[in-house]
Amino acid sequence: MRTTTGVLAALVIASACALVADTPLDGGGRTAGHAAEPASRWTLRHTVHGYGRDVPVWLVPTADGGASLFVRKRSALGWSMLRWDGTAWKRAGLPAQFGKAWGLEIGASPSGETIWAAASVPHGEYDDVTDQLWRFSDGRWTRRSSGNVTVNGVIDIAVASRGDAWFVTGFDPEGGASNVLRWSENALRYQSLPAGPILTGISAAGPDDVWVVNQQEGDRTWHWNGAFWKDVSYPCAMGSPHPPCRGRAHLQRLSLAVRPDGHAWAVGPPWADGGSPVMLHWDRARWEQVRLDLVRTGLTTVRADPVGGLWIAARPASSSPYLLNLRDGRWTRFALPEGDPAEYITDIAPVPSTTRLWVQTKRQDPAGPPGGPVTARVYELS
Repeated sequence: MRTTTGVLAALVIASACALVADTPLDGGGRTAGHAAEPASRWTLRHTVHGYGRDVPVWLVPTADGGASLFVRKRSALGWSMLRWDGTAWKRAGLPAQFGKAWGLEIGASPSGETIWAAASVPHGEYDDVTDQLWRFSDGRWTRRSSGNVTVNGVIDIAVASRGDAWFVTGFDPEGGASNVLRWSENALRYQSLPAGPILTGISAAGPDDVWVVNQQEGDRTWHWNGAFWKDVSYPCAMGSPHPPCRGRAHLQRLSLAVRPDGHAWAVGPPWADGGSPVMLHWDRARWEQVRLDLVRTGLTTVRADPVGGLWIAARPASSSPYLLNLRDGRWTRFALPEGDPAEYITDIAPVPSTTRLWVQTKRQDPAGPPGGPVTARVYELS
């Protein structure tokens, strides 16, 4: 799941003059690598076991401060839904088609009041699969479709508002390039990019402010301004005239976050290698590098919250994963308790109108076979 957003649209209060290329983010020179570590409380709320590379659980914050979980059934066919009421998880109803779905992609508005789901439901004697789009709003699920538009292979969803949602389909070697679709004015339409891309993510702040990541020729970003798509280069883009980011000729698998005033952030790569991770800030005119002072650390996701914070999930090569928070120009760090390098943070879901957040992790036994047992955990951080 990518909460938006993206998985991601929310308000972040951070001084624009502080977010300049390769400079400290406050007068004292504090950076992510020298972040303070305040007292915090991590509470384990749920554990799910599954198999393979797929995420066995999706996490969505709710407007009342709780959360919704979409959990893959042990049979690997079908999904169930749980809702946190403040003390326990309670089963919630889902349309019957969710019980037949192989895959599920979830996206939610920052308030948690609107949820979109793409459920991959098999049909026909050859088990062909088609994605069904569903919207949860005003306490009920409604299937949404439009004309002859067929949706297959949704890999990310960005929800800007109740009536405005964006969908990215994955690259299919036999079926062509990725694509972008948009639900608005009660209709589903293609919002295709000019060239055949390989898209990996999307983030939306409104009808005229949408970003997608194109992995073709190394990650590139495209921006929708309400009228057309624009290819926006950044320092790490292959062929860019600008200096590389931390010595990287290009990035892969960027995570995006965007806020309503037009500012955006991108972080990556998600894995720890011998280089330094990269954080970029879009100041409504250009991408600039932000100083982090981190090494041998992957950055798996970035999220913005409605009360002035930017959250980044860090995955060090040889220690426990942790969260970084940028608020009012200062960095703080929150280490996952009893974590290890085999566990990493897959998603962050800020709770509306609070400084609390839900955190989802994943762990696969490093000594086990590929596609072996996977453990997903859901924490509440306060």
